[in-house]
Order: sequence, then C-alpha cells, then structure tokens
Amino acid sequence: MHEAKDGPMSRHTLLPLLTALLTSTGAFAVSNAPAARESAKDTQPVCATYVDRGAWVYRDYEWTLSLTPSECSRSIDSSQTAYMFFEIVKKFAGSPYWRNDRGMINQLTCHMLIAKTKDQWNLEPWRPFVGQTETVAQRCNATTPAPDQPFH
Repeated sequence: MHEAKDGPMSRHTLLPLLTALLTSTGAFAVSNAPAARESAKDTQPVCATYVDRGAWVYRDYEWTLSLTPSECSRSIDSSQTAYMFFEIVKKFAGSPYWRNDRGMINQLTCHMLIAKTKDQWNLEPWRPFVGQTETVAQRCNATTPAPDQPFH
C-alpha cells in the first residue's frame, strides 16, 4: 500500500482541492442560503474510518484502486463524501498510479449511489472523466470520454 506523504498532497493543499472537486463535479450541492451554510459548517466526519482496506491491483491491463468500504461509510450521505475522498487521497494518492482526481471522485460518488452493497469498490484512474451524471448512467464504468465542447 502506498501512503501519501507531506508535500504536494499534504492536508493543507488537499482540503481546497477537495472542496473545488466536490463543488465543481456536482458530487454535492452547495447553497448560499444561511441554513445551508450553517449546516455545512457543522458537518463533521461521522465514521472513524471510511475505508477498511484498499490496494492497487493490476487487472485487465490497467491499475485499479480496489477499496473495501467500512460498514459506516456504506450508510453515509453526500455530506460525508469529502471526508471519505480525503481519507482515500491520504492513503493512496502517493502512488504513481494515482491520477484523474475528477474521474475518481465521480466513480466514488457513483458507488455510493448505486453500489453501496458491493464488497469492493474499484476506482479506476484510467477511466475518462465524463461528469457525475454520465458516470452514473454508465454504472460507474465510463469507457468513452465525453466529446469536447465546440470552440466558438
């Protein structure tokens, strides 16, 4: 298992990255309403650990991060997504196989939506980033990148 070290992927640089990833990918909605801001401020991790086990495995000619989510993480809502992804990043982003943050977080939130009961969740950095809606439509296993938007 590869552990993330302090440096480019330290806690201080990851928190803004995670916030940006989650808000830009639609993993959860952020509201400017006072009640929503107050609720978000009070959100704390609810699981002691979100991932029981994880390992990089080579399958089908590609590297995959195979995770066994904790029982607690199988019952969390979207307010806990950032905490779970942060734990995954801390434990596994130091690997040379880690890339495609946006695609990986879309796969994670997809598993949280439609595959909570699967024994293992496989996050595959080689899969293209297609956005959350398309990731769910492709059952967490996108294979075709979204077409580029026309340039005007």
